[in-house]
Amino acid sequence: MEQTHKFTWKELIVVASMLFGMYFGASNLTFPVQIGQQSGSAFISSIIGFIIMGTILPLLGVAAIAITRTNGVYELAQPIGKTYALIFTVILYIAIGPAFATPRTATVPFEFGIATHVSAASAPIWLLIYSACFFTAVILFAINRHKVVDYLGRYLNPIFIAMVVFLIVVAIFKPMGTTSGHAVTGAWKNGALSNGIIQGYQTMDALASVEFGVVVVLAIKALGVKKESSVAKLTIKAGILAASAMAVIYAGLAYVGVTSLGHLKIANDGGIALGQITQYFFGNAGVYILAFMATITCMTTAVGVTTSFATAFSGLFPQFGYKTYVIVVSIASFIVSNFGFETIINAAMPFLMFIYPLCITLIILSLLSPLFKRARVVYIWTTVFTFVPAAVDGLNAAPAVIAKSMVVQSLTNFESKYLPLFSQGFAWLLPAIIGFAIGLGIYVGQRIWANGHETVSESDWS
Repeated sequence: MEQTHKFTWKELIVVASMLFGMYFGASNLTFPVQIGQQSGSAFISSIIGFIIMGTILPLLGVAAIAITRTNGVYELAQPIGKTYALIFTVILYIAIGPAFATPRTATVPFEFGIATHVSAASAPIWLLIYSACFFTAVILFAINRHKVVDYLGRYLNPIFIAMVVFLIVVAIFKPMGTTSGHAVTGAWKNGALSNGIIQGYQTMDALASVEFGVVVVLAIKALGVKKESSVAKLTIKAGILAASAMAVIYAGLAYVGVTSLGHLKIANDGGIALGQITQYFFGNAGVYILAFMATITCMTTAVGVTTSFATAFSGLFPQFGYKTYVIVVSIASFIVSNFGFETIINAAMPFLMFIYPLCITLIILSLLSPLFKRARVVYIWTTVFTFVPAAVDGLNAAPAVIAKSMVVQSLTNFESKYLPLFSQGFAWLLPAIIGFAIGLGIYVGQRIWANGHETVSESDWS
């Protein structure tokens, strides 16, 4: 008889805290504050959009891994084709790993706590030293993956969560201003909800969810749960707890941002705004508190992503072991981090506009797959119809030398004319629905034909 461990609430909270820590990086801390300031009186709609993309979709990604009982994004995407699945997986992991997300985990806390205290000329040297120390620590934490739950869930995350909650509580009881009467600026004027969703892309949490879901499954199994159905349920429960905590903190930070306009001007970015707010409430010590807070949350995210990356690649390309991949991705992330935060953010946007729609449709297809038995035809039609407009959106978000080229301008003009929601960044949505409908229709037709053919054959035989 298969033995299983009775999972306690304490263990569930530890796993949920681990998942929270892997998701919640410095961008998750700064973007809600920026949204609160920039969207002004429309901050409620704005943060709802951000929560949809930053918590609900990542939760669905974790659920997709648990429900389909797959071992990561490669198996999740296999119905589309093994070649596509391999390419998609490699691109996704490199982006979430050393190309964009992981290097950013070092540059953001550096901007908070060190860059403002050193000269512009010496800042690159200080970034080099800080990032070297940061990624050395990442290697040490990630190299022994069996202790990831202990390191992240039991020690680092409770400290970070307590610090963030304390800041929000202080801002609620001693608000810097009100939530009404503030100007709605920039793109927020044209659709606070949709722009909040697009801003949620920058967290990259939905992309990471198909990685982190595997880590949670492994953590639950390591704690003694063997029954697959129980693992799936506990994974979803842990995801719900983590997503709920993130949603509450997002809302609180957006409130902090909008009320700060009673004393502060709109900052250039959320990091600067959060630094100013912390300075207001806690004085000079606030800068160091913020730096420590950012370092903790970024470290947990970096460790989580590095662990997932090394686990996936050691399975896909077993020529090298887990520890080798941990070291390689950490060194690569260290190198990229020294290009600076702004460069990394700008380079990421075209990629996010392209890859996010493909990831969203893959997650939804995986959740709905029991309805059509993971039929390849449904996956292929949906993906093809999503791929083209998503690629155009990515090109449109690229540097001007690409975005303003004649070919790209012709494609974007076509999309803006014939596809709804283009200006909101969702030109892919209607084609994806059409592709899904076509694929599902073909699947249903094939089933009807097969059943009818079988019935006729049986009649002829009798």
